[in-house]
Amino acid sequence: MIVDLHLKGNLVIVVGSGNEGVKKVSSLLTQDCEILVIGDKSNSQIERYAKQGKIKFKKTKLKDASFLSKYKPYLVMATTSDRTLNRKIVEKARRMKSYAYASDDPEISDFAHPSVINIADTVQIAISTGGSSPAMARKIKLKAEPFFKKNISSEDIYQIKLQKFARFEAKQVLPTQLDRKKFLYAVMNDRRVKELLKEGKYKMAQARVKKMLRERS
Repeated sequence: MIVDLHLKGNLVIVVGSGNEGVKKVSSLLTQDCEILVIGDKSNSQIERYAKQGKIKFKKTKLKDASFLSKYKPYLVMATTSDRTLNRKIVEKARRMKSYAYASDDPEISDFAHPSVINIADTVQIAISTGGSSPAMARKIKLKAEPFFKKNISSEDIYQIKLQKFARFEAKQVLPTQLDRKKFLYAVMNDRRVKELLKEGKYKMAQARVKKMLRERS
């Protein structure tokens, strides 16, 4: 079962600043969470993210998992090249009631980390083998990615963003979940909305949503 954790506003610690750590950080950047990378050596990409203010980076010698006691992470991802240390980090994180993941040891992790196709930072398509073969998950991702990027249009991306806007507006007016659900489908299928999104006129589509909502209330 693939689960999309709600990480917004939560602290995620990535232990290890090598290539595997960079991959995990890159996958977290769209999640609007607080990212702290802890590693014993520098990495140009990690340093770049830190300078851009996207993450925090703490350089420290990693001997055991005791450093985690200083923090209250929601999720800990161990990506060092030391399998024994990764296991200690996972065990420590669990004692702290945090979700834990080791990149080289899916059997002891709380979840498998899928290969993700990211489209416009809006659509994420996960491909997972349940930890059986991360290499094959990545291979399948590379095969599938061109198809999805070709077939998910800018209109689809605008529609997703508009649905979020419409849901917020509907909550202020429509009393029941069923009413809001019907309204969201009406927005999705509205011919005028489709025309505006196809033309890239997102603000006008928002105005159309407000008009449709006034007509329902």
